[in-house]
Amino acid sequence: MRAIVICAEPDTAQEPGSVATLLVELGCRTTLGRFDLGGLDLDALAARPPTVVVVEAGDDLGRAQKTIKRLRDDGPLVEVPILLAVTVARLPALDFSVGFDDFVLMPLVPAELYGRMRQLDWKTATFGSDEVLKIDDLVIDIAGYEVRIAGRRIELTHQEFELLRFLGQHRGRVFTREALLERAWGYRYAGGTRTVDIHVRRVRAKLGDVGSVIETVRNVGYKMRG
Repeated sequence: MRAIVICAEPDTAQEPGSVATLLVELGCRTTLGRFDLGGLDLDALAARPPTVVVVEAGDDLGRAQKTIKRLRDDGPLVEVPILLAVTVARLPALDFSVGFDDFVLMPLVPAELYGRMRQLDWKTATFGSDEVLKIDDLVIDIAGYEVRIAGRRIELTHQEFELLRFLGQHRGRVFTREALLERAWGYRYAGGTRTVDIHVRRVRAKLGDVGSVIETVRNVGYKMRG
């Protein structure tokens, strides 16, 4: 896991108990930057963004929140999840609209710090394996034969699940309705190609806002967004 730690004074950020020190001890590759984003190679970050940005506010919440707003306005870190480290005393002044994704209390507990970073990485990651597909908040558990969105289970029929699974395993590829009939369900379904349209509509409806991940390719068929 790669992290950027943004703090008031990078020169003193490696003291015992600091975010940077704990992350190094936890095995994270860590880069330090200041609240004004000094010390960061923005061109390099654009080519290879970190996993998480940790803004170490402590009691200096005002400058930390201004930094978060700047990160969210523009630049290579605009979509990278942000974890805010803040003292208990400054909790009442937290402005949740500035754009951080989660916060952790100082003094830090190493296991909690790492756990929150892993959670942010999971929430924003997109990956696939033989048993689990994850596309943003959508998780298709092939082995467990279930679908979840942000942890909430979505009830699908057998045909609906197989259609979603197949498209998820071939993200970015367009399939005709005939191909989906044969390859997603394994046989020529009696309802014909019109059945594919019906099932796509039902899956989209059950997935809600996430349903837009299934795209219609005009005059061709369907694909899952790559």
